[in-house]
Amino acid sequence: MTTWLAALRRMQQSTTPAVLVTVAQIQGSTPRESGARMLYTADAQFDTIGGGHLEWRAAQIARAMLQDDPARLDGQRRLERIALGPSLGQCCGGVVFLCFER
Repeated sequence: MTTWLAALRRMQQSTTPAVLVTVAQIQGSTPRESGARMLYTADAQFDTIGGGHLEWRAAQIARAMLQDDPARLDGQRRLERIALGPSLGQCCGGVVFLCFER
């Protein structure tokens, strides 16, 4: 698997639009620690923030950001609070705050 950092370098060199997803904060039981990162492009994912439904939701948000007009400043960064148990049905049941940066 290609790490997010190596992929980010390649995306910058090829000017491929991408969204960096960072686990900004956690509360309770979560699949990964704060600081975990992954990178999304329109058709690829690099690295992991814990798999499962959390990554599926992160992919939805990141790819929607990639479809937005890149000139919109409010479409460049986003912070999402995701309750793993209630909203995603994941067994760990904690809360993850994800930072999305285009």
